[in-house]
Amino acid sequence: MKKGISVPEVFTKLLLIASSLVFLYTSGFGSFSTLTQRALHWTFMATALFLLMKPKKLAGNIGKYLFAVVAAVTGIYVIYTWPQRIMGIGTVSTLDQVMGITALALLLISVKLSVGWGLTVTASLFLLYAIFGPVFPGFLGHSGVKIPRLINFLYLTAEGMFGVALGISSTYIIVFVIFGAILNALGGGEWFVKTSYALAGRYRGGPAKTAIVASALMGTVSGAPVANVATTGTFTIPLMKKVGFSPATAGAIEAVASTGGMFLPPVMGAGAFIMAEYLNKPYLEIIKAAIIPSVLFYIALFFIADVRAAKNKLVGMPPDQLPNLKNAVLKNGYHGLSLLFLIVTIVIGWGPMRAAFFATLLAAAFPLVFERKPKEWIKKLVNALYEGSKQTIPIAVACAGAGIIVGVIGVTGLGTKIASGLFNLANGNMLLGLLFTMIAAIILGAGMPVTAVYIILAATLVQPLAAMGVQPIAAHMFIFIFSAMAGLTPPVAITSYTAAGIANADPNKVAIQAFLYGLPGFIIPFMFVISPSLLMQGNAMTVITSVVSALIGVLCLVATIEGYFIVKWPIYLRPLFAAAALLMMWPGGWTDLIGLVIIVVAVLIRWLARAKQPVSV
Repeated sequence: MKKGISVPEVFTKLLLIASSLVFLYTSGFGSFSTLTQRALHWTFMATALFLLMKPKKLAGNIGKYLFAVVAAVTGIYVIYTWPQRIMGIGTVSTLDQVMGITALALLLISVKLSVGWGLTVTASLFLLYAIFGPVFPGFLGHSGVKIPRLINFLYLTAEGMFGVALGISSTYIIVFVIFGAILNALGGGEWFVKTSYALAGRYRGGPAKTAIVASALMGTVSGAPVANVATTGTFTIPLMKKVGFSPATAGAIEAVASTGGMFLPPVMGAGAFIMAEYLNKPYLEIIKAAIIPSVLFYIALFFIADVRAAKNKLVGMPPDQLPNLKNAVLKNGYHGLSLLFLIVTIVIGWGPMRAAFFATLLAAAFPLVFERKPKEWIKKLVNALYEGSKQTIPIAVACAGAGIIVGVIGVTGLGTKIASGLFNLANGNMLLGLLFTMIAAIILGAGMPVTAVYIILAATLVQPLAAMGVQPIAAHMFIFIFSAMAGLTPPVAITSYTAAGIANADPNKVAIQAFLYGLPGFIIPFMFVISPSLLMQGNAMTVITSVVSALIGVLCLVATIEGYFIVKWPIYLRPLFAAAALLMMWPGGWTDLIGLVIIVVAVLIRWLARAKQPVSV
């Protein structure tokens, strides 16, 4: 044992490594029974969380070890009693109630330690709402849920803290996070970045463009925009600054690129799996639906980076500072094969867990075969198994915490009441309903992780949106994208603030720029709700025409934001481009035609203005 590493630290590392191995096994050879799989996952995650905490946060070492032991006991208790409950044996005993109350209290503490106050307070309020239903006025009132029934529902069934969300975390999410951790630890992350810079670094604004690509690739696996900024941003932001981008611009580009990874296929953080479960649709259908919105988002950001570079006369990096293209792409190209394998197998119909299991094996095996450094490989692989489960802890905690809220919504009937309330507030108007949903996602997203916000709103607002005429898949995607975009929205733009810290820039400047650069992400969801063809719903010709129209609209939006696209546009023409952008993005033949006419008018006005300028001699 190395000097300075204590026995508890070794135990914690072994616990998390064991967690990765157990859930890799279940992804390849089949899961345990529903509640056993989820409770086992929670036992690993909660125990490790408390062991990883600094002693002062839990009243010293004795406190932290006590919390860890109790968390393990409450999780194991569910696993032990689960077979009896399947057989319908017994009622909710006093011991069940004690264990349940303890588990829920520990869950709220875990949420506070791992996620923050936002979700903690929200979940606590929902618990109080369940118990004290009669004191609430009007349509919110209900008869109240007795403690035994509430404990049974939230702790001893697969409906509360061990609900669908934690089920997704215990199956799909953890194996994909482990895949990303192994790929990154064994050189895959570095290969992605080097390849991106070798391909695009020599071009105008190259570092920004490669930062967008790298952040998109890593963001789809990481599952958290803030975590993505904190990892990829540490090397992309300094390189952008090095070639001339201002600190605020570099931070904003990284923040927006990392956010888009949440809804970029094939992984989409955790969203794709949860969405497939809610909609009871094949995982591939969710991926197909997300392709066009995410591509439009990144095209807009790519052109914004290009326009910024052009306006400031920034050039690419010198050839002698770039990785050799042949070496970068081919020498370690095997890192890309595991990701390619993952995508191909999902497309041809493999289940995501099976695909991720074998992709993880390939990601681990290729470096050993090609580099032939077994000692170094073992060390990196073991660390990756540790990091994979460690990175899953906040996701699992957020899913379990959101499970309390979803459980209370179910046991009290609150979901139906909220749905009815939103429908009445919007007076059945779809656009108003979408606007209220967007506001709710942004407010909740100020203090909660993306996954938790999505789970809560999907449980409450999909039904009223569907009643207003929104297709279910469009409603889910709308909620999910705005849950992610909340991190870019001032005044609490946590993703932007993280990027500002790395860029050493004014947080408010970064937040404002990131909000502007991310504007397509606030418009595209409305577009695909009104025109589901942007989610690949409908015939091929309708999809193609919708994509072309939306793409022209996105480019007009870039011209509006930056006042530059191909050429510089005077400020008085930018409102015309804004109008054209909205018309082109709004589905319909007449709106497209009017939008094109406005674009032609703007081009003619600029041409005439330039023609009237006196020729200098």
